[in-house]
Amino acid sequence: MSRSAKRAVLIALALTLALIALLPLRIVFDMANLGARGVSARAVEGTIWSGTVRDLKIGRLSLGDLDAGLSPAGLFGGELVLAMTRADDAPGQPPLAFTLAKSGESIAMRDAVGEIATADLFAPLPLRSVSLDGADIAFAGRRCAAASGAVRVNIEQSLFGLTLQRGLSGNLRCHGADLLVPLKGQSGLEQLDIRIRGTGRYSADFRLGGLAASAGPALSALGFRQQGDAMAIRINGRF
Repeated sequence: MSRSAKRAVLIALALTLALIALLPLRIVFDMANLGARGVSARAVEGTIWSGTVRDLKIGRLSLGDLDAGLSPAGLFGGELVLAMTRADDAPGQPPLAFTLAKSGESIAMRDAVGEIATADLFAPLPLRSVSLDGADIAFAGRRCAAASGAVRVNIEQSLFGLTLQRGLSGNLRCHGADLLVPLKGQSGLEQLDIRIRGTGRYSADFRLGGLAASAGPALSALGFRQQGDAMAIRINGRF
């Protein structure tokens, strides 16, 4: 090969690498077809290696602004993997970091650590946020394929006369085709089981025991019903 031909090849290779390095993150986001799994964003900025996803949402659950970058290692495994952390320009928001992986009909959130606000997702229950510690969740199609890691649901300081500053906690697991989040309070008398289906629908069964008789009318007005020696409510919804 002549010197001029070698130079042309090197220039072409350099241009190709430059184009890849400057490839917009939005293109990768769209190619992953995340919208079909309920993942959306108000805007996607920057390149595939260093970008920002504005107002990332999983269904109605808002994760806020996240810095994102493509993982080259994921490509060798046949996955599109985005490493995501709470954006540097999102002051006042609690830390959050995880990887989002997509391959065919499978989608996964891995190594999730941090806090996600729940807003009114579980109204009338006054749940404020969910804290994740090493959480892994994977769905293959509409079936839960893997789930592990610790979860804590943070509740307003006082709940119907109960003090639950430490919230309710438990560990993620798959139960049949569903993702199950079984949670208990410190006393063991407060129990919340959240079941999430691959369709995006969920049910939350909340049970309160050890209550004073005076709490009954207020809980009944919110939809709670007597269940043995406890008061219970089921909330159905969609993310």
